Amino acid sequence: MKKFSVNIRVPIFELIYFSVCLILSIYFLLATFKGEYGLFKKYQLLATENVLKHELIYQTEKKQALQNKVNRLSISSLDLELLDEQARRVLGMIGEKELIVY
Repeated sequence: MKKFSVNIRVPIFELIYFSVCLILSIYFLLATFKGEYGLFKKYQLLATENVLKHELIYQTEKKQALQNKVNRLSISSLDLELLDEQARRVLGMIGEKELIVY
């Protein structure tokens, strides 16, 4: 009767090569998602860009409103109603026949 023995030998070089490939694959997979230029960072930057676009639109509208107010108060085209409103609100001025009720 013959005995068959099976020797399973894994060469150390193949084991090291497989381990290095596995570690590098995991590293690059994680870097794809969580790295400095990864997908999470991309979508975070896109969300920040969207917020900043809305802020720019808001600030532009605010600037236009203030520019309109400045133009209406300029000497060349003085809006008396706006001037009266500003004097009442900022300086606390009232008319002679007006009464302030708190």
